[in-house]
Amino acid sequence: MLKSAEPTEAIAVPEGPVMEVDVDDVRYHPVVRSQIRLPTPAIRMAFDVLANTALQRAPGCCFHAHPRFGKTSAIEVLMQQLSHTFPEMPMYSISAVWHPRFSELVYMGELLSGCSHVMSAAGKFEARRMRLLNFLWSQAKARGSDRIFMFIDEAQNWHEPQLTMLRDIANDLALHHGVKLIAALFGAPELAALRTSLIQTGRTDLIGRFMIQLYDFRGITSLHELATTMAYYDNAEVSEYPVMSGKCYSQYLLPQAYASGWRLEHEAGRLWNEFRQSAQASGGLNQVGMLWVADSIRHFFLEQIEFDHPGLTGSTTSWGNAVALSGFRDSLGVTYHS
Repeated sequence: MLKSAEPTEAIAVPEGPVMEVDVDDVRYHPVVRSQIRLPTPAIRMAFDVLANTALQRAPGCCFHAHPRFGKTSAIEVLMQQLSHTFPEMPMYSISAVWHPRFSELVYMGELLSGCSHVMSAAGKFEARRMRLLNFLWSQAKARGSDRIFMFIDEAQNWHEPQLTMLRDIANDLALHHGVKLIAALFGAPELAALRTSLIQTGRTDLIGRFMIQLYDFRGITSLHELATTMAYYDNAEVSEYPVMSGKCYSQYLLPQAYASGWRLEHEAGRLWNEFRQSAQASGGLNQVGMLWVADSIRHFFLEQIEFDHPGLTGSTTSWGNAVALSGFRDSLGVTYHS
């Protein structure tokens, strides 16, 4: 199950010598390379929905979010966590590609490619379709599973033809092999318009299969959620780097400050205030996409590494610069309304 990290009340100051961070090694750090994978509140909510969907063997579920809310990264975390909960269940991640015209041949090849099949580009449509069915069935059989879980990223790029064909594949797997194909759609807000369009055209079969409920994959919605998320950077059980080092992200990047009791979690109020100030002209702050949060934290660390020292504390200026560099303000009213 996903682990939670509550804000710490007491600080345990590490004993022993404090090593300065190697600037060259920092280049490969997950924070610097934007490769962090943390169980945010939205991911924890999605995990509960997905785990229940798999447990009940429901045909599918659907999540939508604004750009830069971390959907793609969330899929990676969710696949990892679901594999721990359902180790026998094969899981695949498909990136839905937009095309000006629907092609059965191309579509089936993309499904095979998403399942990492080595012959995704060979043969005509029927051959590819049969290859996909046999592959999925064989993967389930090899693991002794009666379920297959398929994540669909950028699902707003699919429409009625793609969903109909996916439904038919699911029906064939269930009818001929006794295997349930479960699809989790993740996409932009346009998914809501697609759902409305399917209702208007009477495609209740597709609604019932994939979009019976549209879940909102939200960003960080409060100071408490931000502090909880930032506390993960201070928790080696969640954010250890390097592997087996026992060091969390904060300790690795600012070792002297960390050794003296500083924690990134303590900076949450300053960061939230900068987001709030940036959003004032756009109607106020309701939520922040996780990628803006992660980018702001990355810029903060990169600025502070050179000045790491015992007693370090972030300032309004440093966090203001970090939020500005994240591009959050420029996105308001363009990609979403906070």
